[in-house]
Amino acid sequence: MQHQQEQPDDLRTLATNLAYLDWRHGLTRNDIKSAYPGFPQSLYLRLPDSKRFSSPKDVLQSARLAASRAEGDFLGAAPDIPASLSVEEGGPPDWGASPLVTPGGAIDSGSAEDREEPGV
Repeated sequence: MQHQQEQPDDLRTLATNLAYLDWRHGLTRNDIKSAYPGFPQSLYLRLPDSKRFSSPKDVLQSARLAASRAEGDFLGAAPDIPASLSVEEGGPPDWGASPLVTPGGAIDSGSAEDREEPGV
């Protein structure tokens, strides 16, 4: 199976087409796709969604760095990671239920409003 790569001529054509866009106010990947309908989908998907790019060079550099922006593996809705493994890797002993999303949960901030007053 042959791996398809961008050829230098394709990159030159892409850079030339991108150079015709108006970069004065910056462009998001959606702006680029709107102004340049032939913008390759594979490149579009490598770009961050909310970033404003200032030039064709900026677009190509961001696409090249896409793999290093990955934030880790998706472990699913209920990952089964033993607490001991987390501690060995320098993490917290256990996440447990979050009081922010657990019905009836409460956070003790240490303020008097969060603590029951002792009976007088």
